[in-house]
Amino acid sequence: MTKRTPLLLILAALFCMTPAPSWAQTKTFPAVTGENWICATPEERLAFITGLTTMIELEKEVQGPTPPAHERTLIPGWVRGLSTFTLQEIVDALDKVYQEHPDLKARPVVEVLWHEVAFPGTDK
Repeated sequence: MTKRTPLLLILAALFCMTPAPSWAQTKTFPAVTGENWICATPEERLAFITGLTTMIELEKEVQGPTPPAHERTLIPGWVRGLSTFTLQEIVDALDKVYQEHPDLKARPVVEVLWHEVAFPGTDK
C-alpha cells in the first residue's frame, strides 16, 4: 500500500457514505456515523482512523507547543486520549463499543471515539 492509499480510501469512504443531495441542501460538514462505521470494511475503518489521527498530528504541529488562548483546540485532548493506542487498537476499541452499545450507531464516530475510547466516562 502506498502512502497515498489511506487518504484515498478515506476520501472514497466519505464520498460513498454521504449522499450528495444532503451536501447541497444542508451545507454542513458530513459526519461519519456509527452506521457508516459498522458497514465499512476493516480496511476502510483503519483508513478512517489513519486519516483522523494524521489530521490531529498535523494540527498539533501547526499549533505548536503553546498556542495563544484564542487558538486552543481539542488537539491536546485527542493526543492525550489516544496516545496509548495503536491505530488498529483504536479501530478494535470502536468496534467493541458499537458491538456493546448499538444505540450509539446514529452518533458521529468522532463523538463516540472521544467519549467511549479516548475519555470513557466523561460527560457527554
